[in-house]
Amino acid sequence: MGTVAGNFVNASPIGDFTIFFLALDSTITLRDAKAGTRDVMLNAFYKGYKQLNKSPEEIVSSVHFTLPSKNTRFNFEKVSKRTYLDIASVNSAIRLELDGEVIREAHVSAGGVAPVPKYLANTSAFLVGKPITNDTVRAAIKVMNNEIAPISDARGTSEYKRLLLRQLFFAHFLELFPERFTLKELVATPPYEASADKT
Repeated sequence: MGTVAGNFVNASPIGDFTIFFLALDSTITLRDAKAGTRDVMLNAFYKGYKQLNKSPEEIVSSVHFTLPSKNTRFNFEKVSKRTYLDIASVNSAIRLELDGEVIREAHVSAGGVAPVPKYLANTSAFLVGKPITNDTVRAAIKVMNNEIAPISDARGTSEYKRLLLRQLFFAHFLELFPERFTLKELVATPPYEASADKT
């Protein structure tokens, strides 16, 4: 039976719940019958492919995150080969805390673009203090491209996965701020590259 904790511990790079809770900046509590409990940030739980910051005796007993306020914006997006009941090719989530027209806090996550469920720390940090504009979104794409390392597999080439994540990132802002953004404006004269910037 699928559970939220099972999604975390399975450590699939494309687990939907994991990507969702990474963007919530969640903390999980691990419990050992002998050693007691300890808290671990979910974004520090994954050490490598299927490698966890967890002993075999520990279980995930709870998950904690800050409840959204009126200044919170959250969105989750997913692309899969089938519409229903299929694992993602790429998925992504974002949580923004706003201070008027400025992003006060940001948490962005993505699946299918790294060996682990990926918390995009650099992209999140880049967004902090930025205004909610086309230029901010486009510039964040370049930061994001340098932070991911998708591989080619049955769900698509590495280039295709980069394109998918770019589109999902656009979709976050189109969904959260429909009055501010259009896809046509976001893709116009983009200051980003389709692949990682090596310079």
